[in-house]
Amino acid sequence: MSTTVQWVFDRAIHLMDEQREASGETLHDDTREYRFRTVSILNILRHELYPISDTYVPGGPPRSVCPELTAFTDEIGLDDAVAQGILPYGLAAHLLLGENNVMANYFSQRYLELYQKLRAALPAVWEDIPLRYGGADA
Repeated sequence: MSTTVQWVFDRAIHLMDEQREASGETLHDDTREYRFRTVSILNILRHELYPISDTYVPGGPPRSVCPELTAFTDEIGLDDAVAQGILPYGLAAHLLLGENNVMANYFSQRYLELYQKLRAALPAVWEDIPLRYGGADA
């Protein structure tokens, strides 16, 4: 786990093609509003992605949650496959809502596609099935 908020923001801005053409810089006058909204959006998206992250332990003690993100230097708290492969698309989709709905829809569909693909690859978890109606253990 080493992916930071800044890393995800930079990739989302590049996906949106909002970086400076000459330098590739992601923070400039046209992206300041996006930067302002990024941490809040990522704090919501990380909870959607947590169950498919290697950082999630199913069936363990009361589930812990990823630490709240407060700064661009914070680590996301999800494994890098999820944070780097899926999260930039979700962020780009949310940043473009109401501004460019065609692109927002494209990024949202890509986010969902990658989420479903990674979720389907998760190994199954074994759990006991309780016997009902007074049945005896075999």
